[in-house]
Amino acid sequence: MTINQTMNISRESMNNYQHALAVVSQNLANMNVDGYIKLRADFATNPTYSLGNNVYSNIRGLNGASISQITSYANNAAANSARGANSQAQYYYTLGSIMDQLGEISNELGDDGLQASFEEFFSAAQNLSANPTDPSARRIYLESAQSVAMKFNSIAGSLDNLQEQLVGDWQHPATIENSDIYMSVQDFNKGLERLAELNKQITIQGAENSTGLINERENLLKDLSAYMDLNVEYNKNGTVDVKTGDIKLVAGGEQQVKLNAVAGDKDTPAIIEIQKMDGTTMISNANDEISGGQIGAILDIVNTSDDGFITISGMRSKIDEMANTFATEVNNVQTFVNGDMQAMALGTDPVTGEQILVPSTEPIFNLDNPITADSISVNQNVIDNPNLIATARVDTSVAGWEKNVGNSDNIVATAQLRDKNTMSTYGGANNVTFEGFLTYFSGEVGLQQSDIAGKFETANVVNESAQTNYQSITGVNLDEELADMIKFQRGYEASARMFNVANEIYQVLVALGE
Repeated sequence: MTINQTMNISRESMNNYQHALAVVSQNLANMNVDGYIKLRADFATNPTYSLGNNVYSNIRGLNGASISQITSYANNAAANSARGANSQAQYYYTLGSIMDQLGEISNELGDDGLQASFEEFFSAAQNLSANPTDPSARRIYLESAQSVAMKFNSIAGSLDNLQEQLVGDWQHPATIENSDIYMSVQDFNKGLERLAELNKQITIQGAENSTGLINERENLLKDLSAYMDLNVEYNKNGTVDVKTGDIKLVAGGEQQVKLNAVAGDKDTPAIIEIQKMDGTTMISNANDEISGGQIGAILDIVNTSDDGFITISGMRSKIDEMANTFATEVNNVQTFVNGDMQAMALGTDPVTGEQILVPSTEPIFNLDNPITADSISVNQNVIDNPNLIATARVDTSVAGWEKNVGNSDNIVATAQLRDKNTMSTYGGANNVTFEGFLTYFSGEVGLQQSDIAGKFETANVVNESAQTNYQSITGVNLDEELADMIKFQRGYEASARMFNVANEIYQVLVALGE
């Protein structure tokens, strides 16, 4: 090896160690930056020159080393694992937040809510049976019926408001644009657009010169995983392809599709459609392709489920069913007719002016088809004239039936509805009473709320572990960086010493030549 070779190799070595120290400095400067992926300087031997087949010739052919590339510590397997854990944790966090609100609504079914209103109604019916002609007892009965209706209305309103906040009102499609799912989808689309742009820049600059871009991309992918499960495939040129389910979202530097949230129907109030980049629809309903994350959680909690999972739509359906069943049962008793047996209201004899019984034709609750929790209401005609309440049930074939104003058989039948199995639990057929169903359903909501809270706890622990593992691989470790700094400093000092020795020898040789 010549003196010139020695000086050149030493000089290049000092430059290499300077660059390596700069990488260490950058790592240390960003060690507290959330999501920063540490860098490393990769050294490679420069090509050697073949000057012969002997050892001396091989030594003379040595050409030193250089930094081949500055790469990040990004670990694809660990990154995918961390993203999957993040998606699951966000899914159960979102579900849990919504279930907390559903839990508050379900409290309106309990002892201080609808259940209490039912108890007051049936108690009022029982009291009216003891005094069937008492105007005060009739008024209390009507007020209790109104209380039940208003409680149903309130619960339906709370469910509708929660659903509108999440996905809009499917009956007014434009409202979805102010919903949580629409905003999430728009943010997700912006992320996909930025992801494709980053991939494009990485392709232009080359992966070895794009550590900053790759770092930004990895953080962006983590953010996107909070919206839904992603499958990320790493390409040899440093770019990534991203899919959800079987749908390719981004391929290298090209965004393939975009998502759009649209209104559906009663059972499926929110639908995610997949559009081509020109806006034409590619998949009209991609709900089954989307899982995990914030968007997956909203879809799961608003749309009707067939596996027993309580959703907003499912809860609303059950409350509607109860309102319809309750109103129908009460109305059937109020207007009962079976041959000569008939429900009777109070009327006035046009000749004598005394109270008599007259056939009952006015229902207690308005006859919507069907009656729902938000539409149930007390018949205004009955409110205006409480005598229309059918307290009596008589055999019209018996002479003088119209005089039997003290008869209370019909209102007793109304009171007995409290003990009638009119509702069905999941898998049952009319196996519980109204109040029994409320107890059962409230309990089911509570169990699901507790189950989701437990799953979030587990998912959160797994997520923290996955992020810690990823951070341990990609994050800056102060001890490692200090060790590298000392190593590179010592290398720089050794190279400088070698350069100085070679330079001194060179100066001596020059002096001898003179």
